Amino acid sequence: MKKHHLINLFLSGLITTQIVTISHVVKAAPINFNQQEKILTAQNTPQLTSEKITEIMASIENAEKSENLSQLLDFLTPYTFSTISTESDNTTIITTLEGKDEHEYYLSNSFKRVKEREYLNSYSSIKVTEDGQMALVTRIRATNITTEEGQNYLSLSTDKIRFALIDNQPKIVNIEVKGWLEQRP
Repeated sequence: MKKHHLINLFLSGLITTQIVTISHVVKAAPINFNQQEKILTAQNTPQLTSEKITEIMASIENAEKSENLSQLLDFLTPYTFSTISTESDNTTIITTLEGKDEHEYYLSNSFKRVKEREYLNSYSSIKVTEDGQMALVTRIRATNITTEEGQNYLSLSTDKIRFALIDNQPKIVNIEVKGWLEQRP
């Protein structure tokens, strides 16, 4: 009997030490049936979509056609950075713009110098990041331009327009334009 008693004592000691060890690993809490369950749901956070960017680009193109400067500036952030590279007669001119004020000045002067624009063709592709926080629009466009002085030009450009959600609103954060200007008779 003493032998079995020692074995039982040994086993109960072993089991007790294991239970004490387990209590450090497992965290238990009493069940309260009066508490309501908390159900976790995904928050409906705004995201950029191809459809939304297509709508915005249509608004931008309408504002460009009507030379609506304030509507164009509404799509920019205060820190939008743009690089415009224009090739004409074997010369390349690179212009950088930073912030709304510089964009406003540049666009205003551009609208004043152009008497007439005829958009010949335009193609756009849109890529949106998986999380819907950023989008890239690549637009290729051909335009006939007549200046205030009566000179005619063919303008071809590839525009890369980067959008981001800023304060839950789609805004342009960066623009890269590579353009070619050819004088026409």
